[in-house]
Amino acid sequence: MSDSPKPSSEQPGQHGGPGTDSSDADKPSIAFLKPIVDAKHGEVAPLFASTAWIFFALTAYYIVKPLRSSVLQEKIGVDNKSIALILTTAFVGVFAYVYGKIVPRVARSKLIVATFLVFIACLVAFAVFLPSGDKITGYTYFVWVSTFNLMIVSQFWSLAADVWTKAEGTRLYGFIGVGGVTGGIFGTLVVSQFAKKLSTQQMLFMSAVVLVICLLLAIYILHFAAVRGRNTAAVPNNGNAKDAKDQGGGKAPSTSSAGASHKGNAVLMVVESPYLRLVALMMLILNIVNTNNEWILDKMVSRQHLSSEAVRAFYGEFYLFQNVITFGIQLFLTSRIQRRFGSRIALFFEPIVGLVGGAAFLVVPALAVIRWTKILENATDYSIQSNTKETLYLPVSTVEKYSAKNFNDTFVVRGGDALAAAFIFAATNFILPAFGDIGLKMMVGVDIVLGVVWLLIANRVGRMHADLMKPSATTSS
Repeated sequence: MSDSPKPSSEQPGQHGGPGTDSSDADKPSIAFLKPIVDAKHGEVAPLFASTAWIFFALTAYYIVKPLRSSVLQEKIGVDNKSIALILTTAFVGVFAYVYGKIVPRVARSKLIVATFLVFIACLVAFAVFLPSGDKITGYTYFVWVSTFNLMIVSQFWSLAADVWTKAEGTRLYGFIGVGGVTGGIFGTLVVSQFAKKLSTQQMLFMSAVVLVICLLLAIYILHFAAVRGRNTAAVPNNGNAKDAKDQGGGKAPSTSSAGASHKGNAVLMVVESPYLRLVALMMLILNIVNTNNEWILDKMVSRQHLSSEAVRAFYGEFYLFQNVITFGIQLFLTSRIQRRFGSRIALFFEPIVGLVGGAAFLVVPALAVIRWTKILENATDYSIQSNTKETLYLPVSTVEKYSAKNFNDTFVVRGGDALAAAFIFAATNFILPAFGDIGLKMMVGVDIVLGVVWLLIANRVGRMHADLMKPSATTSS
């Protein structure tokens, strides 16, 4: 399939891209879908294909995710988890750098298809070697899964931001995100039903088959983009690819002031762009706070001295509530909040949940408080926050959608986990032994301070995003 856009009789600015959304507003909505999604004629097939893609992608991940836990227990050893996390962070950093160098040199369709083929080949290889593998194989699998889960989602949303216009993304992302939520639930159900019936090898082959379905859906979406005359050519090094959807047929602006100087270097794209730099900082703080709160929950559970059966029941109920609430928010609230209030207000929800929950824990340091704080925090993160984060990349250049976004979604996320690990190490070895239960409150206090900073950054990011989404947006932000 050619990556060159097909000829179109439309003149620049007539395509209905985000710079000129009048044609999008003029298109009639499909009445019977209006209660759940504001889809317009010509969007239904690619909309449901996109939703199915992220559904199957998350299904594939949640099939192999539990195997990572068993590999940690049986091949690596729980006491060596810190080594696995350090290896993961190091690998993700190198991977993000190399991937950023490849993006400007490879056509979009070839990049996505090749990525899927590599992932499928890896799953087949692990199916062959993992069951009888040693500790090195275990480390390799742990690092691969930790990279795969970030990459498979990041690349999907990179293409979505490149295919859908700003106006379309605002209308449709909430519904598309439902596919990811339900995919996670379905993958978890598959594992719970077949974990004792299927071998590790069979589970890995099952995940590979699901990825083949994702690949077919990706090819359809790429074809849809080409038919609409979108930018499907190889991305030029300066990040200023022609992209009708970003500037009404003009050039998609790079948010980096350095322009061509980054030459595909994802790190420089983020560092030199005030907008992308703040997005990265927001994601870094988000992951520090989330990981810290998860550790506090685990610590509170461990103090209950529950049996292994009771612990499994506790977390089973925890994830059930989390997934049900996430599904409800994603289906009924996310799109409405984004359309009515915009990205700035949507970005406030998760830090506010964390701040309120943290304050409640300082007053009543009970398991029930941190449990519900974490349930609501995760539910908000996987719905409103996750989808709004993806809309932040709608107004950036094509090369930034693939290189800088991938860097933020992989290395920055894992960097947040690594920094949280440092906090947890300090708490475990110094703070709790010295201060006892007050030490947990001190950790919550750190999260509250970070939450305030997070809220301030979210406010600034939201304002910058609103400016970039305007038809007259410039590259100076």
